[in-house]
Amino acid sequence: MSAMAAYRSEALEFRGIRLNLLWVPGKGDVSRMPTGHGIYAEVHWPTRSLRIGESQAVRARNLSYIRWANKHFEGTHSPKEAQRRGQIVELVKAWGSKGLEHYLISNDPRPADRELRVECEKFLHEWARQQTEYVNLNTQRGYRTVN
Repeated sequence: MSAMAAYRSEALEFRGIRLNLLWVPGKGDVSRMPTGHGIYAEVHWPTRSLRIGESQAVRARNLSYIRWANKHFEGTHSPKEAQRRGQIVELVKAWGSKGLEHYLISNDPRPADRELRVECEKFLHEWARQQTEYVNLNTQRGYRTVN
């Protein structure tokens, strides 16, 4: 498969909301994500790892994640943060944000409602547990619908 070939050509729907799962290496551009709400995927291509999330400010959330990953890689986090463990933390300690790309799954206007975004996220986390193309890094067990 060529470097530009899509690893996932599937599109799903949840309650009539189209969820784009077409992720192409080299095409995940956080700077082109919307500033508002959305559902997104973070794909780390060298390890074929996947994390799915939702945010009311999807671009800012993903830019923040890049900074967080790089701080772990550079060893510049606070002592408390530096002690964190888990698959995602170990990945970013080894790689930082290198090889990590961000893809918009949906910015349909309906998931401006946080409860619906979280329901979409739960649906996608279940899909991620069942798929076999990526290492599933979605370890979230509880879902908050209010901040």
